[in-house]
Amino acid sequence: MENWKCTICGFVDGGDTPPAHCPECGARDVMFVATDERPHGIPHNPIQPKDAHDQHAVIVGPGHGCVEGD
Repeated sequence: MENWKCTICGFVDGGDTPPAHCPECGARDVMFVATDERPHGIPHNPIQPKDAHDQHAVIVGPGHGCVEGD
């Protein structure tokens, strides 16, 4: 078993082959390289919020937010 590191976000996955898509940033399998690092996630990915504290409304026009229900 090898470990695979995403060259986009740094996520490390363990397995015989790299995942089809990075679970952190969505990068394709060709963006993974073999590594000696142990499998781990990344502390914070600003592109993909992990909890409600990372999600917030942004006003993109007069009175229209980007959160559903605004």
